[in-house]
Amino acid sequence: MNSYEIMLLFDPNLGEEKIGGIVSKIEGKIKGLGGELEKTDKWGAKNLPVRLQKARKLKQAYYVVIYFKAETSLPGGLQNYLKVTENVIRYSIFRSQVKPPAEIEGAPLEAKGEIEAVDIGEIKGAEEILGES
Repeated sequence: MNSYEIMLLFDPNLGEEKIGGIVSKIEGKIKGLGGELEKTDKWGAKNLPVRLQKARKLKQAYYVVIYFKAETSLPGGLQNYLKVTENVIRYSIFRSQVKPPAEIEGAPLEAKGEIEAVDIGEIKGAEEILGES
């Protein structure tokens, strides 16, 4: 199974309840197609960086991101469903990359081998290259 995330944009004038209902239907569709939901983040209303052709009047959109795991065939079926879903202004489905623990914010970095402190401007082994002793 691959990890995916889908970013959805809604008209903020719909209201929290209606957007929540649409998001729950989309989550149900993901489950129905054989996916496993991991997390849903509701970012709220944010300013749009550009004008969207589908909703020229809007200056803001309500952002929702859904993280899920699924087989490679699921995003195509989900995309077909979202094309006909009303009130979804725009969507993007991405394949997520699982980050190793060292790249995750706040995780301690493990040293690989010995680390040696060097003064700024000093090049280790420069004496050998320049013939200095």
